[in-house]
Amino acid sequence: MQRPARLNQKPSQVSAVEVIDPGGSYNPTFEAHQALLLKAHDVEVKRLKAEERIERQLNFPTLDKLPTKEMLFEELCQGLVESEEEEDEPSRKCDDETEAGPMGSAVRCEKKTERDRKREKALKTQERRLREEKQARRQRQELFRLRSIKGEVKQVELRRASSKAKRLAKRQAEAHKPRRLGKLRYEEPDIELKLSDELSDSLRKLKPEGSVLADRFKSLQKRNLIEPRQRAKFKRKYRLKYVEKRTFREVTL
Repeated sequence: MQRPARLNQKPSQVSAVEVIDPGGSYNPTFEAHQALLLKAHDVEVKRLKAEERIERQLNFPTLDKLPTKEMLFEELCQGLVESEEEEDEPSRKCDDETEAGPMGSAVRCEKKTERDRKREKALKTQERRLREEKQARRQRQELFRLRSIKGEVKQVELRRASSKAKRLAKRQAEAHKPRRLGKLRYEEPDIELKLSDELSDSLRKLKPEGSVLADRFKSLQKRNLIEPRQRAKFKRKYRLKYVEKRTFREVTL
């Protein structure tokens, strides 16, 4: 059985091993280190803004903003008390209806004569002839619009080509981004860096940052090889029991 061609394609164009910024070196230059600090600062500011937005959306009313008993009573009483003008309007309407009487709403049905039928038939024939003439005139005009129609077709083709180019560019840009393979979204790991007072001039004195295992795990997620996961929360069902065995008592004695 022949292997499908799609299985030979990489799920992501991200390289397996990404090179860190120059500011992440154990002995970086001042400019590179400051650039990395600024990048980490921007990430932290975005995170704080997102948290503040969520807090504003979940801003529950405090005790001062809760409605009082008087406000609730006024809200319940709305619509129960009507003004005198509103009460007088229905009575006026009833008086008008009584004055009109049943004869005002009666419709007299008259029988059509032969002359009326012929007149209606002639009007319908004339309307149909006008519609046919209008359609024939429109068709003749479209024959003279061939040049403008060609221009419109060319514009439609240009719009389709531009939209196709945009879709292709979007697809190429998304090729370097992690896709959503499960119910969780991929989250970028924290930038590993040292503060200015934590930098050391010797590699032996340098304290390591991050974990190689966590870095490889995040790389697999970013390259769409595995879905983002969370550590399972283990909850013990029963309480632990400590039993003192016979052999333990013999040793202690």
